[in-house]
Amino acid sequence: MKKALIVGLPNVGKSTIFRRLVGRKTKILAYPGTAVEVARGRIRSEGQEIEIIDIPGIYNLTACSEHETVCRKILTEEQPDIIIQVADEKNMQRSLVLTAFLAEFEMPMLLVLNMADEAAQRGIKVKRHKLEELLGTAVVETVASEGAGIASLNAALARVRVPSLTCHLPEIINKAVANIETHMKDGIRSKRAVALLCLSDEETTASWAQDISGIRDKSKALRSIRETKMLFPRPVDLIIARSKDAWAEALYPEIVYYTPVISTPVMDKIGDMARHPVAGFFVLFSLLSALYFIVGKFAAGYLVDILVSDFFGGTVAPYARAVTAVIPSEFVREAIMGDYGLYTMGLVPAVGLVLPIIVVFFFTFGLIEDSGYFSRLSILLDRLFRKIGLNGKAVLPIVLGFSCVTMATISTRVLDSKRERFIAIFLLSLGIPCSAKLSVILVILAQVSFFAFLTVFGVIFALMIISGFVLSRLMREDGSRFIMDIPPVRIPSITNIAKKTSYRSMMFLREALPLFFLGAFGLFLAERMGLLLLLEKTASPVVKGFLGLPPEFAESLIMGFIRGEAGIAVLKKMLDKGIMDHLQLVVATIVTILFIPCVTNFLLIIKEQGSKKALAIIVSVTAFAILTGGAVNYLLRSANAVF
Repeated sequence: MKKALIVGLPNVGKSTIFRRLVGRKTKILAYPGTAVEVARGRIRSEGQEIEIIDIPGIYNLTACSEHETVCRKILTEEQPDIIIQVADEKNMQRSLVLTAFLAEFEMPMLLVLNMADEAAQRGIKVKRHKLEELLGTAVVETVASEGAGIASLNAALARVRVPSLTCHLPEIINKAVANIETHMKDGIRSKRAVALLCLSDEETTASWAQDISGIRDKSKALRSIRETKMLFPRPVDLIIARSKDAWAEALYPEIVYYTPVISTPVMDKIGDMARHPVAGFFVLFSLLSALYFIVGKFAAGYLVDILVSDFFGGTVAPYARAVTAVIPSEFVREAIMGDYGLYTMGLVPAVGLVLPIIVVFFFTFGLIEDSGYFSRLSILLDRLFRKIGLNGKAVLPIVLGFSCVTMATISTRVLDSKRERFIAIFLLSLGIPCSAKLSVILVILAQVSFFAFLTVFGVIFALMIISGFVLSRLMREDGSRFIMDIPPVRIPSITNIAKKTSYRSMMFLREALPLFFLGAFGLFLAERMGLLLLLEKTASPVVKGFLGLPPEFAESLIMGFIRGEAGIAVLKKMLDKGIMDHLQLVVATIVTILFIPCVTNFLLIIKEQGSKKALAIIVSVTAFAILTGGAVNYLLRSANAVF
């Protein structure tokens, strides 16, 4: 069975083309040793079966980010029979640079010119047949969002060829490449591409390429590489990249003709406003408000109430109790329907609480995503995020965190480096409350004063900035390059959004449901063995002595670990009963927000970061919560603060 790898710059429609080709029968798994998700599916083309592989967008093949690393490994280790490069027809020159990189692998290629409709709106038209003639391989046009050209793409897989036109590199580099090739072991495919990667100035990439090339006389080859690099005043990567840029720049006018568009579309003006330093924040505030009301109010309020209270609580629960009542073992009955049972803490939270929020959020998020807004938001906030060890891409998980921290943790996979993913997950775990938790917090603080609100969120914001700054200094590493392609602002396709929403929701449920059941059963065993009560008694000295809070506050922390908003609800009950004064409430709210995330997110952190890093995050966050709470308690009481 043949393999075809779909490659392209970010935001060119690769995944849409993949779904159009493969349909629903896909498998998505993280590539071994990385957090990069690789989608695989099968199609039939001209009577033969082909496995289609879809990977996230890349800009080149020399960078050390996980996306480029996975692409290189698939090209060299899995050795696909076909490379399908998807290009944005209205931005062809940048895509041609990537074409030049891919052509070095000397594999049959198919160039797909996607978004032909948007290119036409801008007066851009690619001479497809001329490009086919110059490249020496098949070229097709598509509008993937509408399914146009997919049949032609499928048929063109039978007539792909190895590109005959490649860019010219300096003769010194060509000689060095030829020299490295002579030292490689037999059987290495794409020797020229691997040899070029051996010359890379990015040490991780060069070391990897030298290892897989099986160089027989490594000392001689390394000497040749060093001598070649010394002949250039600038990095060899830059020399190669500029050669490919020059090739693409020379080819572009031969294959593209342009009809000027007199009027600027309204959508372009909206896109420009979204990047403006002032207007951009107004657009951001408007979208966040819409997300809060749609996801936080409609989904987390109305839909969750219907599912949890009416459906699971009123319709399903009586039948579930009737079925479990016939089970002779009291232990099994409690394990299923008890306070910490699989039904109560596993099925109902997963399907009744999380799923409706996820579905509505994915649909709303899909609308914003397909509109082309997130690239503009990333550019708007990139400078601020770099101060805390991240870049503009981290906007996505941070924004998601105010809806659902669990989903935000999953979305950190969009970040390029392990360091950035760790910092983002740490900050999410530390101080980002989900919409359900945040809504209860706002209700409680509204009963106190606006000064209490400013104190709580001022402390949280300051601590997150300081934590991010310190982590970025402790985890010394060059920040990943922030290269963001700016797609045009477009009206999303509701059909495509609905398909993506259903697919993403089912994938989430398949991943999360086992974690819900695992967490529920663990809590059930802890409660049966008296560990929960023991924990409350053990925490009492710290809670009462250091934090200055009533001993009952330990119950809030325990409930908060089970369900975030449940812990905040305990605080409200304590406030209503007069157990806690306003100053204590401010301290308790800060500690509750900073305390370890809910059990679902805790299990997901283990899955994303591994047990050691997850433990480090949980221990650090818990220490921050207690120390910050104690410090705030001392400062407020010393200042005789009144709320």
